[in-house]
Amino acid sequence: MKLGYDYVVIETNELVSFLKNVKSYHLTILHLKQIDHQTYSFYTPIYQRYILKKLHLSITKSIGILHYICLILNMPHILFTLSFVMSLMIYPRYIYHYQIEGTNPALNQQLQVYLQKHVPYFHEQLSYQELNQLYDHIKDTFCKKIDYLNIYQNGGVVHLKYTNAINNKKQTLDYHDYVAKSDGVICKVDVKKGNVVVKLNQFVQKGDLLISHLIEGTDKKTKIIPTQGEIYAYTYQNYQITYPTEHLFKEDQFEYMLFQIRSKLPAHVKIDKEKVIYYGIMDKKIVLKMQYVFIENIAVKEKS
Repeated sequence: MKLGYDYVVIETNELVSFLKNVKSYHLTILHLKQIDHQTYSFYTPIYQRYILKKLHLSITKSIGILHYICLILNMPHILFTLSFVMSLMIYPRYIYHYQIEGTNPALNQQLQVYLQKHVPYFHEQLSYQELNQLYDHIKDTFCKKIDYLNIYQNGGVVHLKYTNAINNKKQTLDYHDYVAKSDGVICKVDVKKGNVVVKLNQFVQKGDLLISHLIEGTDKKTKIIPTQGEIYAYTYQNYQITYPTEHLFKEDQFEYMLFQIRSKLPAHVKIDKEKVIYYGIMDKKIVLKMQYVFIENIAVKEKS
């Protein structure tokens, strides 16, 4: 349960009358259960305790963060109480730890030093744009040591995962054209070989040519050249999820549905923007529609 709730047990043979009386006071009741013939239990939010007092209902137990905060506020140690409350408000807003996952201890140490220099402890949490910039900087700095890289933050912890680069691969020349796998707006070009035929901020459609294996020389003759590279673009994707209204509680239904959508997002993309398109009831179902702007490599080899 979130924040804090009081657990109440009542004895009554007029449950309907009791619920009507509770409704008139606008008391929120959660998880109403029948224990035996005339005994019932339920939870109510802690912030509605004043209503319980008006109804002369006794609290059996309490759970959640607000419950412990209330206990602390009743302690005589005011300085401790204020420090605890301030830490709850301020501490989660800042970075206080790095979690690096990789198999190279020396590289782990280098990445630790790099993060401490560019994102020191108690630095404010990073935005999506700052995370993307950090990703690009680390990729460029450690390009000879890292193949795969993933960076994200969870609360005040920055997580960094990587795989070691394999430098002894035999290079084979490739002469395929690269085309767009989806619609998007070009935001980054990282091409090592080939003729780039698109520009930054250019809108491309699925199937458009991005990297060509043909190029015209100064002698006006067309030459065949190898191709290799990545072209990143802003792509737009919509996600929707629905649930029957009776399956979720009003207090947490949005957070739960948003979590379900986020768990379905592709792992290989970076999120640039997240926007709620629609949230409400449609055809007796709770509907959440989200729009995402991804940054992803849209260049794929054209099928022969």
